[in-house]
Amino acid sequence: MIADHSRPFDVAIVGAGLAGSSLALRLARRGDKVALIDPGRFPRDKVCGEFLSPECWGVLERLGLDVEVTRSGYHAIHLVRLSTPDGREVTADVAGSDGRPGIGLSRSFLDDLIVRTAREAGAEVFEGTRVGGAIVEQGRVVGVHARGAEPLEVRARVTIAADGRHSATVKQTGRTRARSWSRPRLFGLKRHFAVDDPDATEKVGTVGLHMVPGGYGGTCRIEGGSTNLCALLPEIAVRKRRGDLDRVAAECLGRNPILARLLEAGEPLGEWKTVAGVRVQVSRPDLPGILYAGDSQGTVDPLGGQGMTMAFLGAELLAPFVERALASSVGVDREIQSACQAAWRRRFDRRVTLCRAFHHMLVNPSVIDLASGLGSVGSRILAACFRQTRDPEWTAA
Repeated sequence: MIADHSRPFDVAIVGAGLAGSSLALRLARRGDKVALIDPGRFPRDKVCGEFLSPECWGVLERLGLDVEVTRSGYHAIHLVRLSTPDGREVTADVAGSDGRPGIGLSRSFLDDLIVRTAREAGAEVFEGTRVGGAIVEQGRVVGVHARGAEPLEVRARVTIAADGRHSATVKQTGRTRARSWSRPRLFGLKRHFAVDDPDATEKVGTVGLHMVPGGYGGTCRIEGGSTNLCALLPEIAVRKRRGDLDRVAAECLGRNPILARLLEAGEPLGEWKTVAGVRVQVSRPDLPGILYAGDSQGTVDPLGGQGMTMAFLGAELLAPFVERALASSVGVDREIQSACQAAWRRRFDRRVTLCRAFHHMLVNPSVIDLASGLGSVGSRILAACFRQTRDPEWTAA
């Protein structure tokens, strides 16, 4: 039997990651009737570098979450350390111009915090509920078909796809194009480690980006003292090892001495989390009635440390367009979709382009070798490069 949700929601959001859940929180606080739908049950883990750049403090304050994040025991990050397989290193300052640090914090804590706060604000959260497809009537998206404990239809005046880079909702209602054709598709893997040896993990206040042939491993301390290892490697490297992730880690990531020490000394705190088909891409809707958020709208090279920040800022950017659609007699039409896409490009295209260039530059070990040979000058140049990938409105402030 299909559950009765005949009274439409104002907004149905597919996906309760950072973009979807923070958008739900904003809209619920404005008095909108919001459905937030996710196949997971919170708290839950997912593939992520778990680093928030310093400008996220402003977003957290506007969401009213900064106090809880401060109490979480997050790891305050002021420096980034880059290394090559031959052991060359360079560090750079990544703290904000006001001295505020970056944030090392697990997705299991952060996502759960936002979802709980959205529920308290009035959003109806459907956990353990998988969306099967959009409800399309007369060429217009009017909600989604879903299944949790039982089948249900969630009808809404506005539907938001925020279910990630491989969004089934986007595949049904729009199109996606790659922005990184020259690069092979990448494979992401992540695991938390307990590390007793302080020399086998990042120093206090530091996030690491450690290069290996064709990719890198990012290391970041998070709350509770554990270390997150999140890596991107060519998919072919995983296929050659028949998906044996421990072997992939040992043979690929182990080629960097810093990552080799972490893998040898660290005690795994769970299984590997993975995601395939990682690339830089952007999407746009073809059907009225729907808007896209987070990675469903567009992705950025993870090496710049901007993925989580863009999810928050993109949801913030999207909220006025949702309110505009709710105030309109026609809802989400082509005009609103076009205006929303244009606003996203103005805000993020430069950042995406710079992060892509940054990725191509830093995966070349000779660049890090050169920077390390320049001493403090190399560190200042690297810090300036990181600043260029930051949010222009924040850096201008």
